[in-house]
Amino acid sequence: MIIQTRLSDTSKTLYHSGSASKETLVRSPKRMPSRHYGPSAGQGRRISSNTSGGQESSVRQNGKKKQKKNSRPMLWAPWKLILLSVLLGIAGTVYLTHVFETQSTLREVQQLRREYERAHRVHTEVTRNYHRMTGPAAVYDRAGSIGMISGGAADPVIIIER
Repeated sequence: MIIQTRLSDTSKTLYHSGSASKETLVRSPKRMPSRHYGPSAGQGRRISSNTSGGQESSVRQNGKKKQKKNSRPMLWAPWKLILLSVLLGIAGTVYLTHVFETQSTLREVQQLRREYERAHRVHTEVTRNYHRMTGPAAVYDRAGSIGMISGGAADPVIIIER
């Protein structure tokens, strides 16, 4: 993909994707087009600047383009695709393992909650039976059945006269 940026009426900048090179086309302001094609045909001369270090640009100093090996640029190197696939596979495996472990933990929590609720019901029922057996009404009935007589209030009421 080539991105063109018009800087002024006489110059234009081209950016090529997939490479870090930049071309600037500088037009001669009053040059007349001729019959042959080239820098004097109104296209101007190309000044290329390379931002990627010591790599060559795809345009030579005389304005002619070099032959490219491949007509379309490679966006991803094969080793990058393989590495990306492996990383995505590992991430997917970790995610699925996490999901299954979470579901297993949820089942254990639900099982423990059911056991706790059952134990709580049993404890409540046993506590209720204990209080029923040791309550005052049951104690008085049991004491009367074995022949004990109620002595009344344990402490006499004290009346203070003034």
